[in-house]
Amino acid sequence: MTLPGRFDAAASRVPDQKISFPSEGDTLTYGELGEASRRVAAGLAAAGAAPGSAIGVLAPNSAAFLQAVLAAGRLGAAACPLPLPMGLRDIEAYLRRTQTIVDAARLTHLVTVPQLRPLTEHLSGPRVLDAAELARHEPAVLPGAQPEDTAVLQFTSGSTAAPKGVVLTHANVIACADSITEAIAITAADSWGSWLPLFHDMGLFGTVTGLFNGIPLTVWSPAAFVKSPAAWLGEFTAARASICAMPNFGYDYLLVTVPADRELDLSHWRVAFNGAESIAVSSVRAFLDRFAPAGFRPEAMTPAYGMAEATLVATLPPLDRPPVWEWVDRAALAGTGKAIAVAEGPDARGIVGLGRAVPGMRVRVAGGVPDGVVGEIEVTGAAVTSGYLGHRNGPFTGDGWLRTGDLGYLRDGELFFTGRSKEMITVRGENVYPLDVEAVAQRVDGVYKGRCVAFADEERIVLCAETRLRDDDERARLHETIAARCAAELGVRPAVHLVEPRAIPRTTSGKLQRLGMRERYRTEKP
Repeated sequence: MTLPGRFDAAASRVPDQKISFPSEGDTLTYGELGEASRRVAAGLAAAGAAPGSAIGVLAPNSAAFLQAVLAAGRLGAAACPLPLPMGLRDIEAYLRRTQTIVDAARLTHLVTVPQLRPLTEHLSGPRVLDAAELARHEPAVLPGAQPEDTAVLQFTSGSTAAPKGVVLTHANVIACADSITEAIAITAADSWGSWLPLFHDMGLFGTVTGLFNGIPLTVWSPAAFVKSPAAWLGEFTAARASICAMPNFGYDYLLVTVPADRELDLSHWRVAFNGAESIAVSSVRAFLDRFAPAGFRPEAMTPAYGMAEATLVATLPPLDRPPVWEWVDRAALAGTGKAIAVAEGPDARGIVGLGRAVPGMRVRVAGGVPDGVVGEIEVTGAAVTSGYLGHRNGPFTGDGWLRTGDLGYLRDGELFFTGRSKEMITVRGENVYPLDVEAVAQRVDGVYKGRCVAFADEERIVLCAETRLRDDDERARLHETIAARCAAELGVRPAVHLVEPRAIPRTTSGKLQRLGMRERYRTEKP
């Protein structure tokens, strides 16, 4: 079975099922999406696209995006989602990064929409085609794909390195969707809602899972959420969607933007995936407390662990279990690599449990170390990539497990994430987790929306924090307060660097880039 084949099976069962794109003012049925994708595939073939080639997809969260992904599979080609710019501030950097992807993927054709056509004029290589014009072709008999053919070239968001092309086959995609479907027991009564970008794995493969199950889908643009999380929540409740996913910062945005006295009914929200970045105990607690009166059940909050290299998800908690977390000795965790359970307190770090391996996947730490010992998280299973595009030697252990680059530990089968190995700070022989430094700074008044990143630079810890403060005295007090609190709570005094709001670079999924900020800091060092 292939990606378009699995979709067609769902469309044949429920041809009139609706897919809505509120931000685009568009709604279509499964049947209409299937027909349009066949026409786009025929148009691509007429334009010279061939089986085994790579087709770029540059489109907003829209029918055009899904049509192009399905069309590539019908042709026997691979779809390569391209990121959209996050604004005009760094448009040159965006174009350089996108050109890097275009070149690495060796795109032969690029499907886009009129409003994004100006961007393609700055990209060289592929033949640029309009999705609507492609859809005017008559369907044709096409070669199709095999399960082991590449379905998607998913370039990583680059939170710690340059983007790499993850090769995902049709079999990988289907295995991932089947794992999610079984883990959260999707039924015909469910409905999927998402504002995550379709060019990102969490947005794309979540939506694909919904499509495979033939359930209603409502797909907003990321801007609809970011501009007004409170307004988006109103639309989400009106759609009565039962499944939604977002990073931890999304739940934080809802906390600070939804008025406390607003009447809501969130009882329909059955599964609230929380992933793609570190999950804070404080965020989970606050969200559950704030929205419990609105009918949001604790069991709906679903912390997840995954990565593009596993298509999307590797672990999920048991269905209908409230979130769990444990408090561990912070100094021992960083210094000895052991998660020693302690009572909640100033010297403890709270870590959210991310569940167990989903069906079809297995998870271990550093080849199988004892419970509570920190090491590199390793995964294996049907949804795991065979490797990166153009890299003969993939990130695998000798016995074939994917090395994720993430650090964590297991406790009775439950996975706990502690940080990224590349981002660990080592100063004078002592290890410090950047998350610990950031957690202290985030609680200081004056740090804009808690946005800050910590990293090492020349044997010292640097903490970059966004702030709206303009007064020199106020900025000096903020600077000293952050440094003093870190010294008191962690025993380290970082070099604090205050920057303007939104100055810290982000990945395409919205995560703050520690290493990206480190490079910027080094070039702009005061």
